[in-house]
Formats: sequence, structure tokens, C-alpha cells
Amino acid sequence: MKKLSLLVFLILTSFLGYSQHGEIKSAGAMSEMGRNNFAPNISLDTLKKYPRIFGLGPLGKMQGEITLVDGIPFAGKADLDGKASIQKEWDVKAPFFVYGEVEEWESFPIDGQVTSMADLEKSIEQVALSKGFDLSKPFVFKISGEFDLMVTHIVTPRSEEFSGFKSRRNQENYTHENESGELIGFYSQIGKGIYTPQNSNIHIHFINDAQSFTGHLDKIETKLEGVIIYLPKRKKEISFKTTDTDFSKGRLGFQQEVGLDDMVKFHGHLCDGLVVGALGLNEALETLFPDGLIDRTDLRIVSKSSPCLTDVAVYLTGARYQFGTFYVDDAIEGLYVVQKISDGSTYQVNLKDGVKPSAIKEMEILAVQKELSDCQLLELRNLEDDFTQFLLDADAKEIFQIKAIDGFEWKPVLKGDFIKTDILNKNAGSCSL
Repeated sequence: MKKLSLLVFLILTSFLGYSQHGEIKSAGAMSEMGRNNFAPNISLDTLKKYPRIFGLGPLGKMQGEITLVDGIPFAGKADLDGKASIQKEWDVKAPFFVYGEVEEWESFPIDGQVTSMADLEKSIEQVALSKGFDLSKPFVFKISGEFDLMVTHIVTPRSEEFSGFKSRRNQENYTHENESGELIGFYSQIGKGIYTPQNSNIHIHFINDAQSFTGHLDKIETKLEGVIIYLPKRKKEISFKTTDTDFSKGRLGFQQEVGLDDMVKFHGHLCDGLVVGALGLNEALETLFPDGLIDRTDLRIVSKSSPCLTDVAVYLTGARYQFGTFYVDDAIEGLYVVQKISDGSTYQVNLKDGVKPSAIKEMEILAVQKELSDCQLLELRNLEDDFTQFLLDADAKEIFQIKAIDGFEWKPVLKGDFIKTDILNKNAGSCSL
């Protein structure tokens, strides 16, 4: 049985749906290399810091093919006799390189047959579309399995100053029959000539299972019986539609969309507290504004003193300390008390008991007391990252409790002696195992 895996990651979609994870970048453009005499645009070792990165491009001044697979660089070359070899090299450059990171994926069945690169492109599109991906966004994919027939090439030097140069030869072609390995590729509808060739939406390299060959894929004919496609696990995108005034002395009606990405920039990092605050507050805001449009001029909020919760509170509600619409009080029950000023509707936001792991709670107390070692801080971060993913995957209505409060009296507690817990360990060392 043949096995096939496809790994795709794309950039974010919007409003409380799911994000197509990742971002595609390029150094140089595929169609511009020759015009610049194949001058280098990137040193591959600048990507070494990304552990789950994938990428494609020619080696040096057309001296071979680079295939970057899950943070491991492979450089394929052809000698004067056409024999292919491969090396793991970071200390190389490329005149053009397309790359992107991928973290996690899901599997889906696929079948059928492809007899051309165009067929393969359609198969990728069909699977991605059926799973709700936006094809207007570029993405990277990986296909693993045994392939009936493929033709690949490795580019060769254009100048005799480089080893492997042969007169009137710009590439060496290879035929593969019933060979197993991986196809690492990029799909882009808008990047023709940049990420992909001018006449195609896909740019693909092949690397065999033995990791003894890598080259650019030109042709493919193969059955897809019993194959599995792996698409990136899409993350829930927390997004809000808001209305504000249209200028400093303006009228209400300026609408925009803000999301988790914006809150991360405002707060400084992504963390479980930020996601807890955003998801929980969203449950209350959906009740206060059932039409989905949040009026940030008509809200005030009380928050627990967590830096994460307070940043979410002021960002999403527009409430501010100096105007008497925001204050912090650890005496409140739950995470927030949020009120619609115009009609007095008030709701308390609670994270249900048992949702947050006790191990995180215990280690957070020690972290605030600066009693965690460098490696224990790393362990806490990993626990919080896992909890963040759990929150993004969960049904918010199952983990939060939104409680109406009748007759709530707005009594601001105006003090500024809370501890900013997320900077207490900012000078801690790195964990060395």
C-alpha cells in the first residue's frame, strides 16, 4: 500500500473561525535569478533558528538544489558524469529561496491518480478546499509515499569557475520508478514567478527515503491508492468586530476587526492567560452585543490583576482607568465583571473549576516568588503552551460560565500597587540540560 502525507500551512483567516497556520516568505524571486547573474539573496544559516522550517531553492550560483525539511538542510549536486550526491549543509547561499514553518497537522484520506504536475496541483487544491483552506494564500506542503514514475532535475553551474560545470549543460535530469520519499512543495496562486514557476501554482522538490538524492520535480505519474493527506491543524482565530468613533471628536460608526494577533502585539507575547481572557470575555460580549458588533464606547469592566487579563480587558472593551471605566479588583469573583453602560446589563466571567491544570497554578505561585530554576521556568512555559492549545481547541461555552449580575454597583477601586507578574523573571538564565 502506498502512503502519502501532505502538510500545508497558510496565513490567518478571521472572525472566530480557524487560522491557516504559518507565513510564507522568500528571498529573491524565481523569475529574477538569471537577471541578477544568480547573485545570492540569502545565507541558509539565517534560518537555522527555526526548528520546524521547510524551504526550496537553488544552491549557490546554480550549483545544485537545496531542500530544507523540518529544520534539516539537504543540498543535492550533480557531478560531471551526472551522478547525484547529497550533503546536509547550513553554510550555503541561494539566489532564490522560498520558506515557511509548520508545527502540527491533521490527516485525511485521499485517493485517485495523477498523470501530470497539473493533476497533482488539482489534487492539492481539492483537499485544501474541502478542509476550508483559502487558496488565495500561499502555503507549503509535504507529500510522502512511493511514487510510480517521476522525473526530476538538479541544476548545474553556468560557469567553469565552479565544480560540476559542463559545457552546454544547465541541469542534469533523473528518472525515478517506484521510489519512496517526500515531495516538499509550495503552492501559491499569487506568487507565480516568485515562489513558483510562471506557468504553475506549485514548486516541488523530491527527497528520497534514503536521503541520498534531492532534486526539483518536473513530472509525475502515480496512483494515490490508500494515501493519507496531512493538513496543518488549524488554530482557532479569536477575532472581534468593533465599532468606535471615527475621529478624535467624531461620531460612532468606525468599524474594524481586531484579534488575537493584535492582542499579542499589545501584550508582548502569546500565553494561556491572554487566551483565557479573550475567550472568556468574548462569551460575555456575545451576550451584550448579540449582533456581533461590539460598541467599545458603551462598556466598562472590572478585571482581576493578572497582566494578561487586564490587557485583554482594556484592549477589547476600550475601557480606561483615567475615564473611570476600568479598574482592577482581586476581590471580584471570576475573571471579569463587564457592564454595558447604556442599559446597565452586567455579566461575570468565570473559568470553570478544574479547567486550568493544578500543576500550572502551583508552579505559577513559585514563579511569582522567584523560586523556580531556569529549567523549571522552561517546564512551566511548556505546560502553559499546552494549555493554550487546549483552550484554542476547546468549545468556550463548555469551559466558561457567564453569569448575569443584577443591581451591580460601579465602585472603582483606584490603586496601582498590583504586581506585574509577567516580568518578574525577565533576567532569568537559559535552561542548560
